Amino acid sequence: MFKTKSTLIAGVVAMIVSATLVGVPTAAALDQIHTSVDVPAFVDKLWSIVANVGNDPKYWNQIHTVNIISKTGNTIQADTTLGPFNAKGHEIVMLHPKQSVVTNITQGPVIGTRLLTLSPLSENKARIDVSWSIDMPGIPFFARGFAKDNFIKSTEQALNMIAQAAR
Repeated sequence: MFKTKSTLIAGVVAMIVSATLVGVPTAAALDQIHTSVDVPAFVDKLWSIVANVGNDPKYWNQIHTVNIISKTGNTIQADTTLGPFNAKGHEIVMLHPKQSVVTNITQGPVIGTRLLTLSPLSENKARIDVSWSIDMPGIPFFARGFAKDNFIKSTEQALNMIAQAAR
């Protein structure tokens, strides 16, 4: 297709510049990530862990700090410090008692939604499902694959740590 290496490089640079100037449509940029784990624990025990938003850094290794700004009913607003460069973020968390935690990340290098659901499987066993729908406007295009892989690994680690804490 390309006759020389310099033509290939020029083509790649042109695509990057074009994407930077024009932007990438948000719908096209959304990444979907899903993972789950079955835990030998009661939903009540799991809920006491996942509903404590202030403790997120204990389980989610990319979240360094959570500063809860307000709590009204089951809605929490918090500022966060996250990622490898301690970026600032903002999230709105909606708690659906003993069922789900919906975290809407509205500011930061990554924006989108994390849906964490709890499903009882038997009397002393439950499943934790986590689904992410994210855009990465603050992450350079060439690094997004690495960032997505990191989201998957961090989510798996968080679920394992939550499972350990619930035992």
